[in-house]
Order: sequence, then C-alpha cells, then structure tokens
Amino acid sequence: MDLTVVTYNIYKHEDFDQRLPLVLELLAGASAEVLCLQEVPPSSGRTQEVADRLGYASAAESVFVRPDDGWTEALAVLSRFPIREVEPLDLRPAVRNCIRVRLGLDGSILDVYNTHLHPRDSDLRQREAAVIMERLGREPGVSAILCGDFNAVPGGRTMAVVWPHLRSAFEMATGAHPDSTFPTPLRPLAGRQPGFSERREAPPTDNESQAKAAIDYVLVRPTQFVALEARVIGETATGGLWPSDHYGLLARLQTVS
Repeated sequence: MDLTVVTYNIYKHEDFDQRLPLVLELLAGASAEVLCLQEVPPSSGRTQEVADRLGYASAAESVFVRPDDGWTEALAVLSRFPIREVEPLDLRPAVRNCIRVRLGLDGSILDVYNTHLHPRDSDLRQREAAVIMERLGREPGVSAILCGDFNAVPGGRTMAVVWPHLRSAFEMATGAHPDSTFPTPLRPLAGRQPGFSERREAPPTDNESQAKAAIDYVLVRPTQFVALEARVIGETATGGLWPSDHYGLLARLQTVS
C-alpha cells in the first residue's frame, strides 16, 4: 500500500495563532494519511483542534517538560487510520519526548513514532536516540516509521545511533538529504550565540548567522518500506509571514511486498 507521511515542527511561539492558518493550509495541501507534529502548544485541546480542522478522525499526543530549561510542548500524531495503542516514551526519566502510536491499517498494523530530541546536548541526544532504537528493536516484525525533529545533522553523532537501524525516506527517494530544514526566515540566526553548527553536530562555520541544518527526518526500515517521493514543504511565506521556523518533510512510502 502507499502511505503519505508528513513531519513538521510547527513552532509553539507566541505568534502561533497568527501562523496557524498557514500551517493548516500547508498540511491540508499535503493530503497525508499520517501527520507527525512537534511543538504543538500544550494547552488543552490544541492537538484535537488541529485534527478537527484538518478532518483527521484519530489523534494522540504526548506532553512533556524538559527539566533543564522548563520547555513544554505536545507531540502529536494525526491519522486517517484508527489508533489502536498510544505509548508515550520517557527518553530520560519523566521526560516523554517521544510517542508511539499503533495504527490499524487494512489487515495489518503500523507503529508511528514521533519525537523531539534535545536541542543543545549532543550526549543526551544520543542517549535519547538509543532509547528509541531499543524500543523499536523489541518488535522487529512490526512495520514502523520514526519521524521528528532530531536537532542533529545526518553526519552527526546522534544520527550515527540511528543509521544502523533505519534509513531516511528523503535520502532513499532523492539520493541525498535535504539542504536544510531549519531555520526558515521566520527565525533568523543573526541574533543567536555562536555555536549553532556545533550544537547540531555539524562542522563550525565562520558566520553562524548563515548556518543551516537538516535536522528533521522521516525514517523507515528499508526492509519494510521504499520511498517513492519525498520533498520539503513550507518553503514559501504568505504576506511576509512564514508558517514555522522549520520546513516540513513529506514522504510517500510504499510497503515492501
């Protein structure tokens, strides 16, 4: 079967309600069976609001708080298929920054994982990624997709934990990883402290204000899926306003017979 999946960090900043119509228009145009969203505002009902406005019958979320900086967000999975199980995953004690949702397809099941790894600490990110790989490894026969904002570039140490187990659908479909998924012009880097590249595990640059990184992924087991198409979404502004500080990724997958 063919399956279209989108991952998108929608940036829960104070201007979220202003940008929400752009996010909804973009996601509606993607016509995906499964949406994995990061940085949904954690206030009660926002995930269901997005699901209702986009016409998704099934939705699940995991709200987490990072203890080191107090950051709070919801991770959301929206699906055209029924949700059979929901399992928030603690990637470190009491920090549920990953969610596994088991979907009931026609005569089969699919596990969809959605995560947002730590934005600054590479060692912690690697440990978080290892927890997800361990959970995936418990059920190797179950078809699974892992999406999210990994805050790490393809050649970095965090993704080195992932590559023995999973492959990027974007790279599978196009032969390369995207040039960048963060940041968009909504959130330029000019005012930031130096070290953006190093925090994403990329070589440092002389001008960090021009740095960019591919840090968002749709990941699959190549024994279970082939990627027929993949593209970056959210690359245009409307009236000078960008939908998010990330670009999203769309992947059209086909199950391996």
